[in-house]
Amino acid sequence: MALSGTPAVFFLSPLGQQALAPWIGERTSFPVLMVSSDAVGAWISLAPISPDRQAATEPVMLVKWDYVATVTFEVSSEGVPARAPIGFRPRREP
Repeated sequence: MALSGTPAVFFLSPLGQQALAPWIGERTSFPVLMVSSDAVGAWISLAPISPDRQAATEPVMLVKWDYVATVTFEVSSEGVPARAPIGFRPRREP
């Protein structure tokens, strides 16, 4: 699942609360914009979440999965692609 550009809420583990306290204070959760993720953790944008962001560069931070208890975000289902029904079709003349 591609998470680039996905707004999410990170809920921190006790270890995460302690490790990230200098950046987020005493909160147990915080909203982020995910830039990408890998086996180590999620790269998140430190810029305020806004739909009209167009900076050439932006500060990001790696949040290790060890620091995260859970992550919530919205996913839209793409549905089943429509396809033509099975059967014979009349031959079209060129």
